[in-house]
Amino acid sequence: MKTLNITAALKPLTASALLIFSAIASPVFASCEYIIENQWGTGFTASIKVTNSGSTPVSSWTVGWQYTANKMTSSWNATVSGSNPYSATSLNWNGSLQPGQSTSFGIQGDTVSGAAEKPAVTGSLCSAV
Repeated sequence: MKTLNITAALKPLTASALLIFSAIASPVFASCEYIIENQWGTGFTASIKVTNSGSTPVSSWTVGWQYTANKMTSSWNATVSGSNPYSATSLNWNGSLQPGQSTSFGIQGDTVSGAAEKPAVTGSLCSAV
């Protein structure tokens, strides 16, 4: 009867399994915060701050948000698309975030009720928090 060396047979699988587990066990975490900077009459400015709270670098980011009554009129320091919901993607110069590093982009908008809303910010980095 021939014996099979199970330990030797599983060694390559074990290394692969550890690599997969490592990728799953150490997700990239970031906090995404919507900050109202200024309000007046029927307008406002705000910023969205993305912070890499994890232990691995981030090479780019995309976030989204939606207002109930407000409307975005302009933005800076990100590529913003949509017309409620909105989506913002990092630029070449602000997409890379080392652990502990933050970046933000700005928004100007109009209010309907005279009060600026503070919507939830979503995205693959934000939802990991």
